[in-house]
Amino acid sequence: MGIEKVPDVDRSIILEAKNLQKTYSAGGYSRHPLPVLKGIDLRVHRGEIVVVVGASGAGKSTLLHILGALDRPTGGEVFHRGFDVFSLADQELARFRNREIGFVFQFHHLLPEFTAVENVAMPMMIDGKKFPECVTKAESLLQSVGLRDRGEHRPPELSGGEQQRVAVARALMNDPELVLVDEPTASLDSARGRQVVESLIQEVKSRGKLGLMVTHDMAMAELADRIIEMHDGELNVRPRAAAAG
Repeated sequence: MGIEKVPDVDRSIILEAKNLQKTYSAGGYSRHPLPVLKGIDLRVHRGEIVVVVGASGAGKSTLLHILGALDRPTGGEVFHRGFDVFSLADQELARFRNREIGFVFQFHHLLPEFTAVENVAMPMMIDGKKFPECVTKAESLLQSVGLRDRGEHRPPELSGGEQQRVAVARALMNDPELVLVDEPTASLDSARGRQVVESLIQEVKSRGKLGLMVTHDMAMAELADRIIEMHDGELNVRPRAAAAG
């Protein structure tokens, strides 16, 4: 499938999927394999925010998990800066994922026993950096997402929107080139959801990164540079002018 010209971004291709396929084995009452991704081709450029929309069951989250190296495809390839991601063994893949990809999940996945600062610092601590260095950077990131005074609070003491902003800060902790976001507004009202998404887009673009977000919320999708519709495991790229109209 052809990819339209992307305006106002660096033309460097950072993330590319070629003929991406994912099929789940037969189970339960089904006697037939279930194809979820059916030959996906996708390119994402530096500085670009891309949103994937589609009905439940279209394959959006499966695509996001594979692009983020959380799951391996049945067929096809994923390249990061031209490097074949799935050529790595599992341990190397985990290290690559922690350093190069930031994740913002639908339900935050914050550790309730740790403070906001400690949750944000976690990816850098896993990477072996010293605790004081991690805390300093985590505090700076929390300030950038408007949570300067909430760093010592634990997740149960934060609102849903605040928890999601902590998750955004955590995703940026290792300065990843790629930020993947799964349904960031699903548990928020429309006003708070828009604040979170606008904050995320601002942070990603100001750092020269690229972002790929899965959402069912078309109002949030309209904030992106490019919208891609997903239907039955296949993509349909919408030119930005059509998406904005």
